[in-house]
Amino acid sequence: MNLKKIKTIYLKEMKDTLRDRRTLISMLLIPILLFPLLIFGMTSLTLKMAQKTAERVSPVVFMGEGEAPNLFSMFKADTSFSIVQEKDYRLAIKDKRIMAAVEFSRDFEKRIRAGNSAQVKIYYDVAEIKSKMTSEKLGNILRVYQDSIVTERLKSHKVDRSLLQPVQIQKENLAPQEKMSGFFLSMFLPYLIMIMALTGAMYPAIDLTAGEKERGTMETLLVSPASRGEIATGKFLTVFTASLVTALVSTASMVITASTSISKFREIGEKVVFSINPISMLILFLLMLPYCCLASSVLLSLALYAKSYKEAQSYISPLLIVIILPAMASFLPGLELSVGIAFIPVINISLTLKQVLLGSYEWGYIGLIFLSTAVYAGFAVFVTRRLFEKEGVLFRT
Repeated sequence: MNLKKIKTIYLKEMKDTLRDRRTLISMLLIPILLFPLLIFGMTSLTLKMAQKTAERVSPVVFMGEGEAPNLFSMFKADTSFSIVQEKDYRLAIKDKRIMAAVEFSRDFEKRIRAGNSAQVKIYYDVAEIKSKMTSEKLGNILRVYQDSIVTERLKSHKVDRSLLQPVQIQKENLAPQEKMSGFFLSMFLPYLIMIMALTGAMYPAIDLTAGEKERGTMETLLVSPASRGEIATGKFLTVFTASLVTALVSTASMVITASTSISKFREIGEKVVFSINPISMLILFLLMLPYCCLASSVLLSLALYAKSYKEAQSYISPLLIVIILPAMASFLPGLELSVGIAFIPVINISLTLKQVLLGSYEWGYIGLIFLSTAVYAGFAVFVTRRLFEKEGVLFRT
Protein backbone atom coordinates (compact mmCIF):
# COMPACT_ATOMS: atom_id res chain seq x y z
CA MET A 1 0.00 0.00 0.00
CA ASN A 2 1.44 3.35 -1.10
CA LEU A 3 1.28 5.91 1.72
CA LYS A 4 1.93 8.76 -0.72
CA LYS A 5 -1.18 7.87 -2.73
CA ILE A 6 -3.23 7.52 0.45
CA LYS A 7 -2.03 10.97 1.53
CA THR A 8 -2.99 12.44 -1.86
CA ILE A 9 -6.49 10.93 -1.71
CA TYR A 10 -6.87 12.00 1.93
CA LEU A 11 -5.91 15.62 1.22
CA LYS A 12 -8.17 15.70 -1.84
CA GLU A 13 -11.15 14.34 0.12
CA MET A 14 -10.48 16.66 3.06
CA LYS A 15 -10.43 19.66 0.70
CA ASP A 16 -13.77 18.61 -0.80
CA THR A 17 -15.19 17.92 2.66
CA LEU A 18 -14.20 21.33 4.01
CA ARG A 19 -15.93 22.97 1.06
CA ASP A 20 -19.23 21.37 2.04
CA ARG A 21 -21.31 23.76 4.14
CA ARG A 22 -23.33 20.99 5.82
CA THR A 23 -20.14 19.25 6.95
CA LEU A 24 -18.71 22.44 8.45
CA ILE A 25 -21.96 23.16 10.27
CA SER A 26 -22.22 19.65 11.76
CA MET A 27 -18.49 19.36 12.49
CA LEU A 28 -17.71 22.82 13.92
CA LEU A 29 -20.62 25.23 14.22
CA ILE A 30 -23.09 22.94 16.01
CA PRO A 31 -20.60 21.66 18.64
CA ILE A 32 -19.40 25.21 19.37
CA LEU A 33 -22.89 26.67 19.75
CA LEU A 34 -24.80 23.66 21.09
CA PHE A 35 -23.42 23.46 24.62
CA PRO A 36 -23.55 27.19 25.46
CA LEU A 37 -27.11 27.33 24.17
CA LEU A 38 -28.09 24.20 26.11
CA ILE A 39 -26.51 25.25 29.40
CA PHE A 40 -26.95 29.03 29.44
CA GLY A 41 -30.18 29.05 27.47
CA MET A 42 -31.92 26.30 29.42
CA THR A 43 -30.64 27.62 32.76
CA SER A 44 -31.88 31.13 32.04
CA LEU A 45 -35.20 29.83 30.75
CA THR A 46 -35.67 27.55 33.77
CA LEU A 47 -34.88 30.33 36.25
CA LYS A 48 -37.18 32.76 34.44
CA MET A 49 -40.04 30.27 34.32
CA ALA A 50 -39.53 29.35 37.99
CA GLN A 51 -39.58 33.03 38.94
CA LYS A 52 -42.77 33.63 36.94
CA THR A 53 -44.40 30.59 38.52
CA ALA A 54 -43.39 31.75 41.99
CA GLU A 55 -44.83 35.23 41.37
CA ARG A 56 -48.06 33.94 39.82
CA VAL A 57 -51.18 34.32 41.98
CA SER A 58 -52.99 30.99 42.24
CA PRO A 59 -56.80 30.92 42.61
CA VAL A 60 -57.81 28.61 45.47
CA VAL A 61 -61.18 27.56 46.91
CA PHE A 62 -61.49 27.23 50.71
CA MET A 63 -64.25 25.19 52.31
CA GLY A 64 -65.14 25.30 56.01
CA GLU A 65 -62.87 28.28 56.65
CA GLY A 66 -65.11 29.28 59.58
CA GLU A 67 -63.95 26.16 61.40
CA ALA A 68 -60.30 27.33 61.31
CA PRO A 69 -60.17 31.15 61.50
CA ASN A 70 -56.55 31.37 62.66
CA LEU A 71 -55.22 29.05 60.00
CA PHE A 72 -57.41 30.62 57.33
CA SER A 73 -56.00 34.04 58.20
CA MET A 74 -52.50 32.69 57.42
CA PHE A 75 -53.66 31.66 53.96
CA LYS A 76 -55.31 35.05 53.40
CA ALA A 77 -52.11 36.84 54.36
CA ASP A 78 -50.17 35.01 51.64
CA THR A 79 -50.29 37.14 48.48
CA SER A 80 -49.51 34.17 46.21
CA PHE A 81 -53.10 32.92 46.68
CA SER A 82 -56.38 34.48 45.59
CA ILE A 83 -59.49 33.18 47.37
CA VAL A 84 -62.33 32.44 44.95
CA GLN A 85 -65.72 30.75 45.12
CA GLU A 86 -66.72 27.75 43.02
CA LYS A 87 -69.75 25.50 43.37
CA ASP A 88 -67.98 22.45 41.98
CA TYR A 89 -64.31 22.62 42.98
CA ARG A 90 -63.50 19.29 41.28
CA LEU A 91 -64.72 20.53 37.90
CA ALA A 92 -63.00 23.88 38.46
CA ILE A 93 -59.64 22.14 39.07
CA LYS A 94 -60.17 19.96 36.02
CA ASP A 95 -60.96 23.03 33.86
CA LYS A 96 -57.96 24.89 35.39
CA ARG A 97 -60.14 27.73 36.70
CA ILE A 98 -58.60 27.10 40.12
CA MET A 99 -55.30 25.49 41.05
CA ALA A 100 -56.36 23.79 44.29
CA ALA A 101 -59.07 23.51 46.94
CA VAL A 102 -58.68 23.34 50.73
CA GLU A 103 -61.22 21.74 53.05
CA PHE A 104 -61.09 22.09 56.86
CA SER A 105 -62.60 19.39 59.02
CA ARG A 106 -65.51 20.14 61.29
CA ASP A 107 -64.65 21.78 64.66
CA PHE A 108 -61.07 22.20 63.46
CA GLU A 109 -60.20 25.05 65.83
CA LYS A 110 -61.93 23.48 68.82
CA ARG A 111 -60.11 20.19 68.37
CA ILE A 112 -56.75 21.94 68.08
CA ARG A 113 -57.40 23.97 71.26
CA ALA A 114 -58.46 20.82 73.08
CA GLY A 115 -55.11 19.26 72.25
CA ASN A 116 -56.52 16.84 69.70
CA SER A 117 -55.75 16.45 66.01
CA ALA A 118 -57.76 17.91 63.14
CA GLN A 119 -57.75 17.40 59.39
CA VAL A 120 -57.06 19.63 56.41
CA LYS A 121 -57.58 18.18 52.95
CA ILE A 122 -55.95 19.64 49.84
CA TYR A 123 -57.43 18.83 46.43
CA TYR A 124 -55.20 19.33 43.39
CA ASP A 125 -54.26 17.88 40.00
CA VAL A 126 -50.91 16.09 40.17
CA ALA A 127 -50.70 16.02 36.36
CA GLU A 128 -50.86 19.83 36.22
CA ILE A 129 -47.58 21.44 37.29
CA LYS A 130 -49.19 24.72 38.42
CA SER A 131 -51.73 22.85 40.52
CA LYS A 132 -49.02 20.68 42.04
CA MET A 133 -46.87 23.72 42.92
CA THR A 134 -49.88 25.42 44.49
CA SER A 135 -50.50 22.37 46.68
CA GLU A 136 -46.85 22.48 47.79
CA LYS A 137 -47.21 26.15 48.77
CA LEU A 138 -50.34 25.32 50.74
CA GLY A 139 -48.51 22.45 52.40
CA ASN A 140 -45.66 24.75 53.44
CA ILE A 141 -48.08 27.08 55.24
CA LEU A 142 -49.71 24.10 56.95
CA ARG A 143 -46.31 22.89 58.15
CA VAL A 144 -45.55 26.31 59.62
CA TYR A 145 -48.93 26.32 61.39
CA GLN A 146 -48.44 22.77 62.63
CA ASP A 147 -44.97 23.63 63.95
CA SER A 148 -46.38 26.59 65.89
CA ILE A 149 -49.07 24.38 67.46
CA VAL A 150 -46.44 21.80 68.50
CA THR A 151 -44.31 24.55 70.03
CA GLU A 152 -47.25 25.91 72.03
CA ARG A 153 -48.21 22.46 73.31
CA LEU A 154 -44.67 21.68 74.38
CA LYS A 155 -44.44 25.03 76.11
CA SER A 156 -47.69 24.44 78.00
CA HIS A 157 -46.30 21.15 79.25
CA LYS A 158 -42.97 22.81 80.08
CA VAL A 159 -41.11 20.57 77.66
CA ASP A 160 -38.02 21.85 75.89
CA ARG A 161 -38.38 21.52 72.11
CA SER A 162 -34.78 20.31 71.85
CA LEU A 163 -35.97 17.02 73.36
CA LEU A 164 -37.62 16.26 70.02
CA GLN A 165 -34.21 16.44 68.33
CA PRO A 166 -31.80 14.45 70.51
CA VAL A 167 -29.40 14.01 67.59
CA GLN A 168 -28.01 16.99 65.68
CA ILE A 169 -27.08 15.97 62.16
CA GLN A 170 -24.26 17.79 60.40
CA LYS A 171 -23.12 17.09 56.87
CA GLU A 172 -19.74 17.87 55.38
CA ASN A 173 -18.94 17.44 51.71
CA LEU A 174 -15.57 15.70 51.29
CA ALA A 175 -15.70 15.57 47.49
CA PRO A 176 -12.71 17.45 46.01
CA GLN A 177 -13.32 20.33 43.61
CA GLU A 178 -12.12 18.13 40.75
CA LYS A 179 -14.85 15.59 41.48
CA MET A 180 -17.53 18.28 41.79
CA SER A 181 -16.53 19.67 38.39
CA GLY A 182 -16.37 16.17 36.95
CA PHE A 183 -19.82 15.38 38.33
CA PHE A 184 -21.25 18.31 36.39
CA LEU A 185 -19.57 17.18 33.17
CA SER A 186 -20.22 13.46 33.68
CA MET A 187 -23.97 14.05 33.59
CA PHE A 188 -23.95 15.18 29.95
CA LEU A 189 -20.55 14.95 28.27
CA PRO A 190 -20.29 11.15 27.68
CA TYR A 191 -23.73 11.05 26.08
CA LEU A 192 -23.40 14.18 23.97
CA ILE A 193 -19.84 13.63 22.80
CA MET A 194 -20.69 10.18 21.41
CA ILE A 195 -23.70 11.54 19.54
CA MET A 196 -21.74 14.50 18.19
CA ALA A 197 -18.87 12.27 17.02
CA LEU A 198 -21.39 10.29 14.97
CA THR A 199 -23.27 13.26 13.52
CA GLY A 200 -20.02 15.06 12.67
CA ALA A 201 -18.93 12.17 10.46
CA MET A 202 -22.33 11.51 8.94
CA TYR A 203 -22.31 14.07 6.10
CA PRO A 204 -18.70 13.40 5.01
CA ALA A 205 -19.38 9.65 4.93
CA ILE A 206 -22.45 10.11 2.75
CA ASP A 207 -20.85 12.72 0.49
CA LEU A 208 -17.70 10.65 -0.16
CA THR A 209 -19.66 7.54 -1.16
CA ALA A 210 -23.30 7.87 -2.17
CA GLY A 211 -22.70 11.52 -3.07
CA GLU A 212 -19.92 10.60 -5.47
CA LYS A 213 -22.14 7.93 -7.02
CA GLU A 214 -24.78 10.57 -7.78
CA ARG A 215 -22.22 13.06 -9.14
CA GLY A 216 -20.54 10.37 -11.26
CA THR A 217 -17.09 11.08 -9.78
CA MET A 218 -16.63 7.64 -8.21
CA GLU A 219 -15.64 6.10 -11.57
CA THR A 220 -13.03 8.83 -12.15
CA LEU A 221 -11.41 8.06 -8.80
CA LEU A 222 -11.45 4.31 -9.44
CA VAL A 223 -9.50 4.63 -12.70
CA SER A 224 -6.72 6.55 -10.93
CA PRO A 225 -3.39 4.79 -10.17
CA ALA A 226 -4.49 4.32 -6.54
CA SER A 227 -5.72 0.85 -5.55
CA ARG A 228 -9.12 0.16 -4.03
CA GLY A 229 -7.52 -0.29 -0.63
CA GLU A 230 -5.72 3.05 -0.87
CA ILE A 231 -8.93 4.81 -1.92
CA ALA A 232 -10.85 3.18 0.94
CA THR A 233 -8.13 4.17 3.42
CA GLY A 234 -8.05 7.77 2.21
CA LYS A 235 -11.82 8.12 2.46
CA PHE A 236 -11.89 6.40 5.84
CA LEU A 237 -9.24 8.73 7.26
CA THR A 238 -11.25 11.73 6.02
CA VAL A 239 -14.42 10.56 7.77
CA PHE A 240 -12.42 9.59 10.87
CA THR A 241 -10.86 13.07 10.98
CA ALA A 242 -14.29 14.70 10.79
CA SER A 243 -15.59 12.48 13.59
CA LEU A 244 -12.59 13.06 15.87
CA VAL A 245 -12.52 16.82 15.26
CA THR A 246 -16.22 17.04 16.10
CA ALA A 247 -15.65 15.06 19.30
CA LEU A 248 -12.73 17.27 20.35
CA VAL A 249 -14.52 20.52 19.51
CA SER A 250 -17.59 19.30 21.41
CA THR A 251 -15.46 18.44 24.44
CA ALA A 252 -13.67 21.79 24.36
CA SER A 253 -16.96 23.66 23.99
CA MET A 254 -18.51 21.76 26.89
CA VAL A 255 -15.50 22.24 29.18
CA ILE A 256 -15.23 25.97 28.42
CA THR A 257 -18.95 26.45 28.89
CA ALA A 258 -18.88 24.50 32.14
CA SER A 259 -15.89 26.45 33.46
CA THR A 260 -17.71 29.76 32.92
CA SER A 261 -21.03 28.60 34.34
CA ILE A 262 -20.17 26.28 37.21
CA SER A 263 -18.90 29.18 39.32
CA LYS A 264 -22.51 30.34 39.58
CA PHE A 265 -23.48 27.20 41.45
CA ARG A 266 -23.02 27.34 45.20
CA GLU A 267 -22.71 24.58 47.67
CA ILE A 268 -23.05 25.37 51.38
CA GLY A 269 -22.52 29.03 50.61
CA GLU A 270 -19.18 28.53 48.84
CA LYS A 271 -18.35 28.83 45.18
CA VAL A 272 -17.52 25.62 43.38
CA VAL A 273 -14.17 26.00 41.60
CA PHE A 274 -13.91 24.37 38.19
CA SER A 275 -11.05 21.88 38.01
CA ILE A 276 -10.51 18.95 35.65
CA ASN A 277 -7.62 16.51 35.88
CA PRO A 278 -5.59 16.48 32.62
CA ILE A 279 -5.40 12.68 32.94
CA SER A 280 -9.19 12.54 32.56
CA MET A 281 -8.99 14.55 29.33
CA LEU A 282 -6.18 12.34 28.04
CA ILE A 283 -8.16 9.13 28.73
CA LEU A 284 -11.21 10.70 27.08
CA PHE A 285 -9.15 11.45 23.97
CA LEU A 286 -7.66 7.94 23.87
CA LEU A 287 -11.06 6.25 24.21
CA MET A 288 -12.56 8.43 21.52
CA LEU A 289 -9.96 7.21 19.00
CA PRO A 290 -11.33 3.63 18.62
CA TYR A 291 -14.92 4.87 19.02
CA CYS A 292 -14.56 7.43 16.21
CA CYS A 293 -12.84 4.75 14.15
CA LEU A 294 -15.75 2.37 14.71
CA ALA A 295 -18.40 5.02 14.02
CA SER A 296 -16.63 6.19 10.85
CA SER A 297 -16.33 2.66 9.46
CA VAL A 298 -19.98 1.83 10.09
CA LEU A 299 -21.13 5.11 8.54
CA LEU A 300 -18.88 4.65 5.52
CA SER A 301 -20.09 1.08 4.94
CA LEU A 302 -23.79 2.01 5.14
CA ALA A 303 -23.35 5.06 2.92
CA LEU A 304 -21.28 3.11 0.37
CA TYR A 305 -23.96 0.45 0.05
CA ALA A 306 -26.65 3.06 -0.67
CA LYS A 307 -27.57 3.97 -4.22
CA SER A 308 -28.13 7.66 -3.58
CA TYR A 309 -27.61 10.43 -1.02
CA LYS A 310 -31.23 10.16 0.10
CA GLU A 311 -31.06 6.39 0.49
CA ALA A 312 -27.86 6.72 2.54
CA GLN A 313 -29.63 9.11 4.92
CA SER A 314 -32.46 6.59 5.38
CA TYR A 315 -29.89 3.89 6.26
CA ILE A 316 -27.93 6.05 8.69
CA SER A 317 -30.83 7.73 10.51
CA PRO A 318 -31.80 4.55 12.46
CA LEU A 319 -28.13 4.24 13.48
CA LEU A 320 -28.57 7.39 15.58
CA ILE A 321 -31.22 5.60 17.64
CA VAL A 322 -28.95 2.57 18.00
CA ILE A 323 -26.20 4.83 19.40
CA ILE A 324 -28.41 7.14 21.49
CA LEU A 325 -29.97 4.42 23.64
CA PRO A 326 -26.69 2.74 24.76
CA ALA A 327 -25.01 6.15 25.15
CA MET A 328 -27.66 7.03 27.73
CA ALA A 329 -26.06 4.47 30.04
CA SER A 330 -24.25 7.38 31.70
CA PHE A 331 -27.65 8.62 32.94
CA LEU A 332 -28.61 5.34 34.58
CA PRO A 333 -28.01 5.27 38.36
CA GLY A 334 -26.47 2.12 39.77
CA LEU A 335 -25.14 0.83 36.43
CA GLU A 336 -21.45 0.14 36.91
CA LEU A 337 -18.64 -1.31 34.85
CA SER A 338 -18.16 -5.06 34.81
CA VAL A 339 -16.28 -7.53 32.61
CA GLY A 340 -19.46 -8.25 30.64
CA ILE A 341 -20.29 -4.57 30.07
CA ALA A 342 -16.69 -3.90 29.02
CA PHE A 343 -17.38 -5.83 25.80
CA ILE A 344 -20.64 -4.04 24.91
CA PRO A 345 -19.90 -1.24 22.40
CA VAL A 346 -20.93 2.33 23.23
CA ILE A 347 -22.19 1.41 26.72
CA ASN A 348 -18.68 0.52 27.86
CA ILE A 349 -17.19 3.85 26.73
CA SER A 350 -20.14 5.87 28.06
CA LEU A 351 -19.75 4.41 31.56
CA THR A 352 -15.96 4.66 31.49
CA LEU A 353 -16.03 8.33 30.51
CA LYS A 354 -18.47 8.99 33.34
CA GLN A 355 -16.19 7.34 35.92
CA VAL A 356 -13.08 9.02 34.53
CA LEU A 357 -14.66 12.46 34.74
CA LEU A 358 -15.57 11.69 38.36
CA GLY A 359 -11.90 11.00 39.04
CA SER A 360 -12.17 7.21 39.27
CA TYR A 361 -9.53 5.44 37.16
CA GLU A 362 -10.02 1.69 36.92
CA TRP A 363 -7.06 1.04 34.65
CA GLY A 364 -7.92 -2.61 34.06
CA TYR A 365 -11.34 -1.76 32.69
CA ILE A 366 -10.01 1.23 30.76
CA GLY A 367 -7.44 -0.97 29.01
CA LEU A 368 -9.94 -3.75 28.36
CA ILE A 369 -12.51 -1.34 26.92
CA PHE A 370 -9.91 0.36 24.73
CA LEU A 371 -8.79 -3.02 23.34
CA SER A 372 -12.31 -4.40 22.81
CA THR A 373 -13.45 -1.22 21.02
CA ALA A 374 -10.26 -1.25 18.94
CA VAL A 375 -11.00 -4.84 17.89
CA TYR A 376 -14.57 -3.89 16.88
CA ALA A 377 -13.22 -0.86 15.01
CA GLY A 378 -10.60 -3.00 13.24
CA PHE A 379 -13.25 -5.44 12.09
CA ALA A 380 -15.48 -2.57 10.89
CA VAL A 381 -12.55 -1.10 8.93
CA PHE A 382 -11.91 -4.50 7.35
CA VAL A 383 -15.56 -4.77 6.27
CA THR A 384 -15.47 -1.25 4.82
CA ARG A 385 -12.36 -2.04 2.81
CA ARG A 386 -13.88 -5.27 1.50
CA LEU A 387 -16.97 -3.35 0.35
CA PHE A 388 -14.74 -1.03 -1.70
CA GLU A 389 -13.45 -4.10 -3.54
CA LYS A 390 -16.94 -5.26 -4.60
CA GLU A 391 -18.07 -3.97 -8.00
CA GLY A 392 -21.72 -4.66 -7.14
CA VAL A 393 -21.51 -2.24 -4.23
CA LEU A 394 -19.46 0.49 -5.88
CA PHE A 395 -21.66 0.64 -8.98
CA ARG A 396 -24.96 0.05 -7.20
CA THR A 397 -26.97 2.90 -8.72
